Amino acid sequence: MNKDTSVNSLNLLKKHVQWHRRIGLSIFVFLVVLAITGVALNHTSALRLDRVSLSNSWLLSWYGIEKPSFSGFSLNHHWLYHDDNEYLILDMNPVALCQPPLISAASNETRMFALCADSLVILSANGELIEKFTNFDGLPNGTSAVISASGGIYLLAETGAMQFNSDTLALTPAADTLDKVGQPAIASQPLPRPLMQYLQQQGSGPSVSLETVILDLHSGRFFGQIGVWVVDIVGLLIIVLSITGLSVWVKRSRINRE
Repeated sequence: MNKDTSVNSLNLLKKHVQWHRRIGLSIFVFLVVLAITGVALNHTSALRLDRVSLSNSWLLSWYGIEKPSFSGFSLNHHWLYHDDNEYLILDMNPVALCQPPLISAASNETRMFALCADSLVILSANGELIEKFTNFDGLPNGTSAVISASGGIYLLAETGAMQFNSDTLALTPAADTLDKVGQPAIASQPLPRPLMQYLQQQGSGPSVSLETVILDLHSGRFFGQIGVWVVDIVGLLIIVLSITGLSVWVKRSRINRE
């Protein structure tokens, strides 16, 4: 091989090495992220990634999920509220299963009443479950509020106001009586900070699993369509990197032989 050919081969080899290095450095961070997330996804069950729930406000906002402002009802120096999953909670103690939402609540001297989507939950003054009054038991469809007035408990339904006897679970029409009393339903209020913190520790409300976040990082979907295109480009550059690496190895071997 003459001298000019040898010089040209060396120059071409140097260019290939330079491009190989540039491409390698440009996608280094992406390769590390892809490798780490890929290994993690291969061991989802062992790492229990699907059981780890993330409810950070910034993360939920990034996914377009609105974080609810939890509210409840203040009754007899207690807070009655729902964890937005399945439990009715008194202060920090789950007291009954209750299909959300918690629509209304009221109390008298001895009992508390919580109107859920599927039932009227009757509790003692200290939060012990006494009874659940459901549609099968006679709870009127479309019941919108439970009201405590003049020692009596009233339900507001589509058919009108009904007085409720919590001992016999009997309902009697009471529109005139309730109109005379004029007692409005108790409005829900934002929960105190300690109760909000309790709900957050329990993982209540909307969340995103760690597995979903890692999968979206691995595929680029975490950053939207742009992220997907970036991952696609990185994939193409990995192919180019493999080709340039093979080319450098072949040319270097040929030069060494010559």
